[in-house]
Amino acid sequence: MDVPPLEHLFLITGTTRGIGRALVASALRQPNSFVVSLSRAAPFIRENHQNIRIDLNDTDRIAGSFNSIPIQLKQASRLTRTVLINNAGVLDPIAPIGDCDDTLLARNIQVNLTAPLILTRHFFHFSKPFPGHKWIVNITSGASRTPYYGWSAYGAAKAGLDMATRAMALEFSRIDPAFGICAVAPGTVDTAMQEKIRGCTPDQFAKVRKFLDLKSSGVLDSPAHAASKLIRLLMRDRFENGGRYDLREMGEQ
Repeated sequence: MDVPPLEHLFLITGTTRGIGRALVASALRQPNSFVVSLSRAAPFIRENHQNIRIDLNDTDRIAGSFNSIPIQLKQASRLTRTVLINNAGVLDPIAPIGDCDDTLLARNIQVNLTAPLILTRHFFHFSKPFPGHKWIVNITSGASRTPYYGWSAYGAAKAGLDMATRAMALEFSRIDPAFGICAVAPGTVDTAMQEKIRGCTPDQFAKVRKFLDLKSSGVLDSPAHAASKLIRLLMRDRFENGGRYDLREMGEQ
């Protein structure tokens, strides 16, 4: 497939719904962009959008997914920005640790922490020959800093992702300053994950009432707004290598 000269290349995981799907839409609105989504949806390739089918629980397939991207050096000679957004995540199991399922515990860490690390490794080698700046954005959560009853795996994975972001930022600053990495917490966004939380019992998740009140009070952000704000801040170079950000605390410009 012939791909025209590009300025912006985005790779985004977990794009079938919610923030991930909105991130794809916002990235596609950037001029001269090509978006590669990695999700469990059926594969396709269009003029400036490709979906690669992958279950990130199957980490052995991550390396091969980069071989499916039809971007060659001659097509990327005008790239000014190449971006990986590690958005995919799972919340289950939601329960006190004694009631959790072993398989779900392992899957949580695999998708939320192991997969982003492996994706970042292969993104580094994939994008290193390209001109311009390279960015990795890890989607984190307030649960990385605040313990929530029933979220031991999710909180541990996101805390690990925050620390991995800081460590990789140190590595990039020494190895190749063309790379930058940061962690971004999108805040409370009206997604399927929020719906799952609201369906919990207090025995599973002690603060379920808080999330029910967030929905009823109408304060949840929309996926479209959160995604467009993240992409806009990224394109305007508002993120720094090694930073951790909460979108709610950042201005619109």
